[in-house]
Amino acid sequence: MSQENVDAVRRSNQAFNEGDLEKALELFDYDAVYYEQPGNPLDTGEVLQGRDQIHDSVSSYIAEFPDFRSEIDELLEAEEKVVCIQRWTGTGRGSGIPTEFEEVILYSFENGKVTEARVYPDRASALGAAGMSA
Repeated sequence: MSQENVDAVRRSNQAFNEGDLEKALELFDYDAVYYEQPGNPLDTGEVLQGRDQIHDSVSSYIAEFPDFRSEIDELLEAEEKVVCIQRWTGTGRGSGIPTEFEEVILYSFENGKVTEARVYPDRASALGAAGMSA
């Protein structure tokens, strides 16, 4: 099942980059919870509960960064979890200032859907939380 989960994260990322947010968020269970790092660069809520709240949050930063994209650097499988290391890039709509930052997310799956996504400060922390060695 874990390779299927890795492929699902890859497809979701591709849909996001193609501008299909609805398709990208199909990966998430309706009751999924997304935990951001405090002080994250996107200034979103630290806990997003449910697909609708995740959608609204993502939509708000797409409005501010219309060319916002995610490039996956690494996907690692761990049973029903996937560690995704990605780089976000975009240009501020009003400021014209480019932004780029890395984000490390641990996705937890049940029945092919993400039930929890948690952002970690670094690769080692996410791998440890997934029960993998760094």
